[in-house]
Amino acid sequence: MKSIIKYFLIFMLGFGFSGCDDFLSLVPESNYSAAGFYRTQQDFETAIAAVYASQQDLFTNGWYGWIRVLNGRGDETRANMGYVESISNFTDGDQVPGLTDLWQKFWVMIYRSNMILDKIDDATFTDASMRDCIKGEAYMMRGYAYWNLSWAFGGMPLITKTLSVEETMTTPRSTQAETFALVEEDLKNAYDLLPETWSGTSLGRATKYAAAGILARMLLFQNRFGDAKTYLGAIINSGKYTMAEDYVDCFTDAGDNGPERVWDIQFMGGQLGEGMFVAEFPEGVQTDEYPAFGSSAAMPVADSFVEKYESGDTRKEVAVVNNMIISGMVDPIWRVVKYMHYVNYAPKTNSDWANNIPILRYTDVLMMYAEVLNEESYSGGGEAMDILNSVRRRAGLEPYTSADLPDKTSFRNAIIKERAVEFAFEGLRWYDLLRWGIAGEVMNEFFKSPQQGNGTYFMEDFRTIFAIPSDELTRYNNTAIMWQNPGY
Repeated sequence: MKSIIKYFLIFMLGFGFSGCDDFLSLVPESNYSAAGFYRTQQDFETAIAAVYASQQDLFTNGWYGWIRVLNGRGDETRANMGYVESISNFTDGDQVPGLTDLWQKFWVMIYRSNMILDKIDDATFTDASMRDCIKGEAYMMRGYAYWNLSWAFGGMPLITKTLSVEETMTTPRSTQAETFALVEEDLKNAYDLLPETWSGTSLGRATKYAAAGILARMLLFQNRFGDAKTYLGAIINSGKYTMAEDYVDCFTDAGDNGPERVWDIQFMGGQLGEGMFVAEFPEGVQTDEYPAFGSSAAMPVADSFVEKYESGDTRKEVAVVNNMIISGMVDPIWRVVKYMHYVNYAPKTNSDWANNIPILRYTDVLMMYAEVLNEESYSGGGEAMDILNSVRRRAGLEPYTSADLPDKTSFRNAIIKERAVEFAFEGLRWYDLLRWGIAGEVMNEFFKSPQQGNGTYFMEDFRTIFAIPSDELTRYNNTAIMWQNPGY
């Protein structure tokens, strides 16, 4: 965090909100100092845009992006996957470039959010309601960053205001539970302050329902089903969201910020440097359907995961493809194409996609709600079964009956199975395996496959969280303040 204090005291990245394009377009570097900048409403609109920009950075690095790292950790992709080999085969330690980079990006979000929260009450606003909205966004983004750091790396130093370097270096790690408590407080503050919707040029900014959904996701991680139900119910009862009619519509540029998307990471095409980067398509392939130009970091999908799709499941052809012609030869390897479906804009390069990346889809809200209902009390013909079957019908599959799922355990197993294919390659599989307490069981069975090393690799119990990056340990040089996670 010393590097964050040092290099981000002055905002080097500013965005305006005067139009949809402006929201994602870099403006000239600012010379504002912290003392002279945080004074007006426009200053804070620029400041919160910089927080969104740091969040977008988590998803733009195709080789080490956040979703890519999480997809590599679970059983969706092959072991020894390029660029994140150690993450995918569970031999990672404290010097993985991708994890170090992501750690720093999350802390940039926290630092920038703290700067806003420290100064916003003393600023001059022409629109009083916008002060609350931006405060809500800052709480949301700080909570989102702490949430991801804590479930992925363990307990964090709880820094909720701007500190000097000396103060930062004497703030010790807290427990994971204590960090979750801060996340809960932040997201509840965000829920209270954020608007239900944004419109016009502000479309895509976080809403109260985005806060509710991320909070529910954290509560499920803690098996707090009743608490999660409250926030999931608020989203459902808002009447603002619906499932996309076709599964592919969940991922096209035409569906950006639509009723299936509770919260999106914003991207735009047009070769403006704000496109979504697709690293999953192999080099040597370019077709009218997938004009991505390819990457050496293309992610190979595990055959065993493809086998999870039932016969006739239309989600399969949306998510993966194989037998493409690569450099004149048929390639049998399955590849991820889930985010490579466009309607309005055909990308010119593999970093020019206009598709947003959904962080939270409405289908996920419904599936979490069905899971909560089942954990509270199984009902063979109830709302939970209706939700599960609505997801299956969209995928072209036969609905379940109470005879198929006669009890809580069988319904839970059906949810586990359905979430795997519905949310494949969306960065949720590893999170799900952890919260269900089956990560070790699933991964060690996965590694028995000849394709995954034939038992060469295995998941040790301590690898439910990543190592603290060695750069951070070196900066602190004090294991009473910043210590390594056990096992690493």
